[in-house]
Amino acid sequence: MRNSDDILRNLPKELAQKISISAKKTTSALLAAIRIELGKGNWVSLSTVARRSPLTDSQLQSFPRLKSLVDSVSASNESKAFKAGYKQVTDDVALVRSYTHVPSEPSLDQKIVVEFAGQWSSNAACLMLGKTEAQKEKVTVGKADTENKHRSLAIFKDLEAEGKTLYIKIPCTDQPQPILLKLAENLQPVGKDTQMDEWDNVLVPVVPLHFPSSDKSDEAAEVFKSGYVYVVWNNKIWREVAITENGYFSDTDINSVREGSRPKRHADIYMTNPETGGVFAYEPFQIVQNGKVVSEGSLNGSGEARVFNLVEEEVEIVMTGYEPQIKEKIETNLSPINASSPVERSAQGYPLPHIWLPYKIKGEPQEVYLAYNSKRLSESELSELESDPGTKAIKVTDLNHYSSEKSFKIGDGSVRLLSVLPSAATSKPEKYAMLRSQLNKNVAVVYLLKSVEIVFEYPGYTTLDESDDYFELRQSDGDWSQRVCLRQCIKKENGSRLIRFTGWPAEVKEVDLLRGYQGNSHHGRDNKTVIFAQTPIADLLAYKKKDQPS
Repeated sequence: MRNSDDILRNLPKELAQKISISAKKTTSALLAAIRIELGKGNWVSLSTVARRSPLTDSQLQSFPRLKSLVDSVSASNESKAFKAGYKQVTDDVALVRSYTHVPSEPSLDQKIVVEFAGQWSSNAACLMLGKTEAQKEKVTVGKADTENKHRSLAIFKDLEAEGKTLYIKIPCTDQPQPILLKLAENLQPVGKDTQMDEWDNVLVPVVPLHFPSSDKSDEAAEVFKSGYVYVVWNNKIWREVAITENGYFSDTDINSVREGSRPKRHADIYMTNPETGGVFAYEPFQIVQNGKVVSEGSLNGSGEARVFNLVEEEVEIVMTGYEPQIKEKIETNLSPINASSPVERSAQGYPLPHIWLPYKIKGEPQEVYLAYNSKRLSESELSELESDPGTKAIKVTDLNHYSSEKSFKIGDGSVRLLSVLPSAATSKPEKYAMLRSQLNKNVAVVYLLKSVEIVFEYPGYTTLDESDDYFELRQSDGDWSQRVCLRQCIKKENGSRLIRFTGWPAEVKEVDLLRGYQGNSHHGRDNKTVIFAQTPIADLLAYKKKDQPS
């Protein structure tokens, strides 16, 4: 030890506290104080070098206190018994062991795997297994298969050995409830170690494009700027997908809307004073339906008004400008555009870069059709498409090329590999950014027919127009006709509406255009004004091609 501080650091704390402060100032004083404490026998100093022989009697004489303690221990022959921490055994008869069976949870070693064609960036959609009595719902996403670059795998792990219902789950932009698209019921899981070259359930991501001319090369294709894509599967409209401004795809919860929709009705109001017979001109009123005010307005100079978007067969009219208020119940009418107009539904699904289609379910190839329409189809048009998809839609063929080649055809057919960016992307890069990000990712392109349209722009007159006023294009010398109500037409920022006609048979050569006004039902009339007659369809199409942008 070099100094007193080094010595103090190596002493037990209690011993160091017993040494006076003055003795700690020098090394010699400190050592003398330590010898005194050791001599008292309260502390024993152990050398850092092991002793090979005990202290001699003469050496012990130098430490009388220590010698007396050693002598007392040597003279003592008593052995001290230490008690254990348990009671003394009084009965040592062996008892039969008692076993309690505790059931263990069965190991969940089942899985369901869904294969996706391609490896691409993740998006908002995912897959979901529905809730069962044994397990809660499960959600998973597709992840790139590191051993097979042509596919991604969505794996549901730790499953019970029971049938499951598989859905595509798409979150919505304006509501917490997602859109659920059922893919399969009673889907049976397999062992966790099972591997397959191609799994029994395969989904293919597709992007719909169209050819604006007779050139059918990949470079000549174009994206749809707007409109709707309909997926028909198992003779049912499975998906209605709106095309956004940037070319993404937003789903409508079409199945829920169709199941829960009620026919729209309207009220033709004609109010007269029962005492004088005069009309209630320009008087304010309210419409009460199921105890709630659903509409407010004012009668015109003839005591008339028309109110739409009602659902009950009877509503109450309340004349709010009188005290007491005048109330009268009137019957509503089924709206004349109900059978042919779109149900009020909107695209709520989060925009997606492509559309997932079922190629195989439970190992069986699926028959899927795609159709494009510039406007949302009405309920009757949806039913027509479901009843005969072969004549109104494109059948998605050649998907079996994926099974054999792990990819899709190139440069031929209605279904091809997305490997070439269309030439139109040069002038409108923002419209094709979605396509560019999916090139050569094993995503398929389905080329759809863009129906030929005749579009008229109607300026609109707010003081005269009713929502069930209509335009009608009819065959001049035949039976074909198509009626479009104002309520069905897209309203532009300047207040005008685009009147679209499409889908006329090939035999229609000349057409008439009429403007119709049904008016209040108590008048009992349907006024029609002929705008033009016996005009060749070819002339209208030529005018559109020359003067209107595509």
